[in-house]
Amino acid sequence: MISMFYNIAVIVLKIIFFPLYRIKVSGLENFGRDDRIIVCANHKSMLDPIFLAISLPRILYFMGKKEIFEVPILKNIARSLGAFPVDRFGRDLKALRHSVALINDNKTLGIFPEGTRVKNVNRENVKDGVAFIALKAKADILPVEIISSYKFFRKTEIQIKAKIKVDEFLSMKNKDAMKLMTDEIFGKIYENHTIVESESKWK
Repeated sequence: MISMFYNIAVIVLKIIFFPLYRIKVSGLENFGRDDRIIVCANHKSMLDPIFLAISLPRILYFMGKKEIFEVPILKNIARSLGAFPVDRFGRDLKALRHSVALINDNKTLGIFPEGTRVKNVNRENVKDGVAFIALKAKADILPVEIISSYKFFRKTEIQIKAKIKVDEFLSMKNKDAMKLMTDEIFGKIYENHTIVESESKWK
């Protein structure tokens, strides 16, 4: 049921959003259809989950703030699209266990590691939950940078970066591995941030 509803929604949203936001996707060669991965991206707008969903050729099961699931209509829509709640203020073990179970079931997790929408780029905004899940599920991390003004008919870029390989961290102590992985997630996602800052007007 989720796959059918999700796929229909993606088709409709592609027709609307690709021309409306002039979306350009790059780096799809980094996304293998059979990869065991967690997709994570920067988060500035409520449109970001839509941008990811219509840009990547696989169903993404998004981790969403629990407040969404306290509104009956939003909760029903979110669950029908495969999303599930997380408490952003603390380590939500139920959400973490569900995330690992999804990956073990060959599903692809979608997470915004900053936990909420942010305007300022800061390493301190990035939580270590993605690294924790990756280590537990032995899944690679696929960083994605969303570059957009979120205005109609202005260019939006979805840049899919090279995967962060979990195998490189499995021999480390968990605490060290989580910190280094989170550092790399931040670095990969925002590696083009200086370019974005210099382009005050989108052509």
